[in-house]
Amino acid sequence: MSTSTARAKATAPARFEPLEDRQMFAAFGTMNVIDAGTGPSTVVSYTINGVADVADAGVYKWTRSAANPGTYAGQPGAGQNFDAFCLEPDQEFPSLPNVPYTVVDLESAPPEGSSIGNMGAGKANLVRELWGRFRNAVGSDNTKAAAFQMALWELVADTGKDLAAGAFVADASTGSGVAVKNQAQAWLDQVNGAGPKANLLALTSPIDQDQVFEVPPTTQLKAGMTATIGFWHNKNGQALIKSLNGGPTATDLGNWLATNFPNLWGAQAGPNNLAGKTNAQVAAFYLTKFTVKGQKLEAQILAVAFASYVTNNTLAGTAAVKYGFKVDSLGGTANATINIGSGGAAFGVANNSTLTVWQILKATDTLSAGGSGASQFDAYNGNQTLRNKANTIFSFINERGDI
Repeated sequence: MSTSTARAKATAPARFEPLEDRQMFAAFGTMNVIDAGTGPSTVVSYTINGVADVADAGVYKWTRSAANPGTYAGQPGAGQNFDAFCLEPDQEFPSLPNVPYTVVDLESAPPEGSSIGNMGAGKANLVRELWGRFRNAVGSDNTKAAAFQMALWELVADTGKDLAAGAFVADASTGSGVAVKNQAQAWLDQVNGAGPKANLLALTSPIDQDQVFEVPPTTQLKAGMTATIGFWHNKNGQALIKSLNGGPTATDLGNWLATNFPNLWGAQAGPNNLAGKTNAQVAAFYLTKFTVKGQKLEAQILAVAFASYVTNNTLAGTAAVKYGFKVDSLGGTANATINIGSGGAAFGVANNSTLTVWQILKATDTLSAGGSGASQFDAYNGNQTLRNKANTIFSFINERGDI
């Protein structure tokens, strides 16, 4: 990544599709990220299009915002840490600690208007191969981290794989420069189209430095990730809700629900709007959804959202551990996956798709927008066919992952 002085100069609803189809779609939603620093890295010199520059090149660390993660429904999940590398050696480093990005396929980065322009399929596949072959070799080594960044810049900003000539040229006039260039060139010489290719996406912005990241693996839903709707109704579940983020008067949970799911519990949810509501009010609201006669879909959905919140220690700390929940710093239950079987229509995807819990929640919110009549503020606007399919899936999530 490039910085200016301190760190060298450098500047729709989500779709759920398999990697092989991504060339058909450029943008996957937005991601709000928080600057978590650099490292390993080292300062390097280079020339791009005849202009000399200096950069702290290597791994850039991000945390996806837990409170307002954006609309991108994939990994990394809300609150999850992840590593990235820079795609634009001549673009300014993000000027703010919190950066709003658009998630796009690698082919579509850097954005139109950049001096480099979209890399296209050929360069994107070379970058995927570079990552697939050598990313794990970087480890905590500063020289290798810088070499990997330099090799990546060569593939994106130039037309060949020669760091000594062309639009992007590495400066090897110093000791560290020699080591970085030699390692980078050795890796580039092995990128031939036949190596393993990593699952990569890009973070792009018209004003901030584009980044490339590897989509983290997910884990299957397992016991300890959720709880049945009865738990959240009983004294333990109610106590857990009221204890979050400092106690009954805290509003973090209500605001998180309202911000991320505006059609279910936010500005578009009418009487179900939980923005600014205290934990005590959210707990009481849940009871009204649990005590309805017949199908309890709203309670099932809210229970999954509660589990996603309390198992993410970035959001809720470890308050849920004593009740049997598995809490982690990798996004918690939101990152767990299930196969939705015949329930595809309830989430806007094909039957038998594998989705994360976060994708399921976000899709439910999307399909609950714009209703009319008496069922306007019900999930799916009262569409009973979709409600039945969704109820099967949300009930399964809460029962399969039960503490």
